[in-house]
Amino acid sequence: MQLFNQINARKLGEREYNVFAEFFNNPMFLIILIATFAIQMMIVEFGGRYMRAYPLSLRDNGICAAIASFTLIWGLILKFVPARWFAWIRLEEKEMTAEEEQGGMVASLRKSRTMRNTSQRTSQRATGSKKKVSFQDEDDNDNYKIN
Repeated sequence: MQLFNQINARKLGEREYNVFAEFFNNPMFLIILIATFAIQMMIVEFGGRYMRAYPLSLRDNGICAAIASFTLIWGLILKFVPARWFAWIRLEEKEMTAEEEQGGMVASLRKSRTMRNTSQRTSQRATGSKKKVSFQDEDDNDNYKIN
């Protein structure tokens, strides 16, 4: 499906219906498209349990390509929908609250799964005081202690 989305993304104008117009005029796009296809096929065929993939037969690959190709038709249908129909939608940006920041993705990434056994770090907070943080990982049960 990603390959067909790449093809659809070539023409984004309201009146640009033919996504295959001047298809072979951009060699960089063709190289990226072929490389994406080759890498995805290698991942599926040889990735195994590391990529959580199971090799597909030629028939299965054809079925996947047929289903994914419907994104080309869907992209064409969406180009016939006037953009003014969606003019009433407003996306407002606002500052995140402290609670939202704490529960955000960055906060969840602070807990590193790469730290094994016991290690210590020293962190300096906005108050200027230093605290030692101990991380222990025993049988995938994470324990954190702040001194």
